[in-house]
Amino acid sequence: MSNPFHLQSHLDHLYVTKPHQLAFRAETLDEFNIWQQTLRATVREILGIAGRVLPVSVEPELLQTIARDGYREEKYALDIGASLGERVIAPMYVLVPNTPPPYKPVMVFHGHNPSVQYILGNYPNDEIAADRRAVDNNYAQALAQAGYLVCAVEQRGFGERVSDQVIDNKGEGFASTCRQLSFDYLMQGKVMIGERVWDGMVAMTYIQSRPDVVSGAMGVTGNSGGGTTTLWLSALDERVTVMVPSCYFCSFKHSILGMRHCECNYVPRILDYAEMGDLAALFAPRPFRVIAGELDHIFPLEGVRQQFETVQRAYDLHGAGDRC
Repeated sequence: MSNPFHLQSHLDHLYVTKPHQLAFRAETLDEFNIWQQTLRATVREILGIAGRVLPVSVEPELLQTIARDGYREEKYALDIGASLGERVIAPMYVLVPNTPPPYKPVMVFHGHNPSVQYILGNYPNDEIAADRRAVDNNYAQALAQAGYLVCAVEQRGFGERVSDQVIDNKGEGFASTCRQLSFDYLMQGKVMIGERVWDGMVAMTYIQSRPDVVSGAMGVTGNSGGGTTTLWLSALDERVTVMVPSCYFCSFKHSILGMRHCECNYVPRILDYAEMGDLAALFAPRPFRVIAGELDHIFPLEGVRQQFETVQRAYDLHGAGDRC
């Protein structure tokens, strides 16, 4: 006999009956434009960044420069909170190829790694280096060696960007404050994803001001937790010209709600308005590519394909299906 007090059927019913008030349903480009503006404004609101105004100029402090294999690694102290009247400083790394400029710029975000150093290819020992490079974890480094100017901001909760409440990260072998910071921000009316998106927006303002980058070009990519920031940032910021989220794009139902995830993934009320595919559809008609693993049980392929259909419809509406 089934347990009459069990809540799963209730949760499934909520998901199915949620109206998703701002789901993508546009049938004309005019309808798309209205929908896009409305959903973007709503997402900014629920992320806690509505009303924030980006600074006109950003001048980070250069802390060090290190010569690497095929590029130089510049570390900056980026003032994230100056325009908000706050003291929030982020370590930002800019990888500049040794080839002549101008360079196409790419914002690159790390996931639930011990720090940004892993995607930069800077590992604590040879054993970890071999293990991480075997799964292409050094993707910021690889992009710099391929000739892109790379910007990587350390994400809140990791590396040097922690609070006093450092805890083991769900047994993943390293400490972080991602979980506690997520709860702290929620109590302040903010959302971790929103704060990470804001960091990326401020860093992008600086990168686009550099004389050594191609004007009007801005790629964004990241894996797992980096794919999270990639998608939300790109959905909201029109300066992004190419988006490539890796190992994140999937229905909330199949992934974020389907199994245990870090608390930094949860956005209150998002399902009142949209699913993951609707968020990505905001990016149309700019080039968009999803990377998903056939054996990735955290972001199941069924949920990836389901949500991709929504995005494809948005691109087809623009006559740009080949860009998706």
